[in-house]
Amino acid sequence: MTAPSLRVAGGARSAAEAYLKRAVSELRLQGVSLRYERELQDGDHRTVRFAQFHAGLPVLGGAAAVHVAPGGRVELVVLDVARDLSVPAAPKYREEAARSAVEATYGMSLPERPSAALAVFPEAETGGKLVWVVDVRSELGGERFLVDAHAGKIVHRRSLAVHARGRVYPISSAVTPELEDRELVDLDAGDPQTLSGWGGNLRVVNYVDGDLMSGIPLTLEQSVGPNAGEDFLYDPPRSADDARDEFAQVGVYYHLTRMRDYFTTTHQLDMASPSWKLVAIANMLESGRPMDNAFFSPMGSEAPFSAPNLIAIGQGSFFDFSDDSDVFLHEFTHYVTANAVGYSEGQFAVSEYGLSPWAGSIDEGLADYFACTVNGDSTLGEASLEPFGAQRELSDDVKVCPDDLVGEVHDDGELIGSLAWSLHEKFGAELGDKLVWSAVTLLTRNASLGDFAKALTRATDKLVGSGELTAADADTVAALLKSRGLDDCEEVLDLSGGKSRRTHMFGIDSLVYGTGASCVEWRRQLSLQSLFHFKSTPDRAAKGIRFTVELEPRGGTDLDWSIYVRSGRHVGFAMGDVMPEARNYEYSVEGITDTYGEIVIDETSDPPFDPTQTYYMVIGHANCPSAAVAVDSADLGVEPPPVDPVDPVEPEPEPGSTGGATPGPTDPAEETPAEAPAAGCACRAAAPSAPITPWTALAGIALAGAAALRRSARRNQREPR
Repeated sequence: MTAPSLRVAGGARSAAEAYLKRAVSELRLQGVSLRYERELQDGDHRTVRFAQFHAGLPVLGGAAAVHVAPGGRVELVVLDVARDLSVPAAPKYREEAARSAVEATYGMSLPERPSAALAVFPEAETGGKLVWVVDVRSELGGERFLVDAHAGKIVHRRSLAVHARGRVYPISSAVTPELEDRELVDLDAGDPQTLSGWGGNLRVVNYVDGDLMSGIPLTLEQSVGPNAGEDFLYDPPRSADDARDEFAQVGVYYHLTRMRDYFTTTHQLDMASPSWKLVAIANMLESGRPMDNAFFSPMGSEAPFSAPNLIAIGQGSFFDFSDDSDVFLHEFTHYVTANAVGYSEGQFAVSEYGLSPWAGSIDEGLADYFACTVNGDSTLGEASLEPFGAQRELSDDVKVCPDDLVGEVHDDGELIGSLAWSLHEKFGAELGDKLVWSAVTLLTRNASLGDFAKALTRATDKLVGSGELTAADADTVAALLKSRGLDDCEEVLDLSGGKSRRTHMFGIDSLVYGTGASCVEWRRQLSLQSLFHFKSTPDRAAKGIRFTVELEPRGGTDLDWSIYVRSGRHVGFAMGDVMPEARNYEYSVEGITDTYGEIVIDETSDPPFDPTQTYYMVIGHANCPSAAVAVDSADLGVEPPPVDPVDPVEPEPEPGSTGGATPGPTDPAEETPAEAPAAGCACRAAAPSAPITPWTALAGIALAGAAALRRSARRNQREPR
């Protein structure tokens, strides 16, 4: 994120394009091809967005956002681009081979021919991968596969659906249980009249049949018409499990239109183009069974209700999710951010840091926020989620980064949703919404939580400049960010100076829960990692550096984890068979089965310790249980600063005590001998190692004098919530 200040003549697009052309060297855009995508209005400013291409092919996630002030002054450029791309654009494996590779994962030929298109998958230090992007429909919105066009192997797979966890009345059957007759605006006139509107961009339909996972296409119908003159005045069904009731479909149309009007009027969002066309399915079932959920999918819907966007609202086990507008206003926000910004790839997004769920967490938190701000209360899902104990309370401001983050996008999204609600409470809905939306327009794929904090700071500064907020208000926003840890919540957390960090790692058990599979079955296929990378810059007088890691498993002790370290930049990741794997590193301790591990880099290591370098560390693992994680670093061989001798001062007795304070004995368990053997795998990395090659695993790192060390666990660490 750079902050220029240059005025360029012409409109916002012309100003942005001219600035990027002039600033090629400054922004390191040599060889980077950017194409105009769209222009978003942000008050009196404009955000002009560009997509990256290589050899005429889209670069997945490559984007630039240029913030332009009135008069054409470029004030900010946000870049998320891949540099040094060199992958050939001609595929070795053709489209049909890619489809066959995908079908092999299902064990059958798919009844519907999946779409496939070439693109470039950016990988740091390799020149990128040429991939076939293959989208396959499923009952929960579809899956996207990336197939290496030069190797014929699947390199990534993710769901295209964005889910809410849960189930109109003016707001919901719980918050506003009294029925009201409200105007259905922007209905498209038809004969017969149906629940279609927005100039052809919305059609509300009902689920009839189908099971996409079994290859049975969805059967949908649109048969609801007026029942009282020109009005749709249907009462709720007598049975809560009625999967064809008209009341649900009318409510879906009303609330989606209400949310569309909010974004078009409050944020001046132009949603009229065909790319915004949306089909909304009421009473959605899963293979004929209740669906306690709702989702948005960019795979859209096929004929006869063709559209590039789909929102499905479930007919639940004992509640119709269409009776709680919180649910699909949340999904509508996913639809907006996907079409206007496109920064989130969900739970299993990958970047050069490996798994990167943070943009997905931001998207979930903001979807909660915009649903709550439009509905005017801080609780999401009083009617649909509360029966499951899963409602989300945005006024709960206790979560902080990194201590309370667990790697699940809905849970971690609560941090962003509650922060946004704090802005709403301090500055009011109008300014709070403006701040949050302005930040959204600057997000790019793989945005970190720290990137959202920077974007929000930028939005605050802009409103201070326009006189809508004061300098004191800006201090309030900064204090809020700091109180939630978002001022220091990048992909890499700093341990320099003896700083200790606490976070969590999800385990294989949590990934396979409910599938019938076990951790043992998946352990050889899954490669997981710590949510964050870490770094430490040693004192120039240091003779070495030590990273220590302590795990507190939740619900089991079946551990298998490793520590990887690299100097000068973060540990490099590339896609493995299923998940990203650590490939570029210089030092490692692998196969740790204890709850404690450490790695020491000193003059005996290969390469030897260099006090001028910053050292980067990440944890890789195939642990079954999830775990709380404490990470520390220490400089070795640094003499403590001299302390002037002072006369001892006898402290005054505490009230009620009978004598002076006497220092207690040092716990010998805390003074671990340097070479004490242990049964665990907390090992010292020494020498020699194989030469480092980009994105290839280091084979056979020798551990010279690999002495195992252990220290007693410190029990004063903060308990996770």
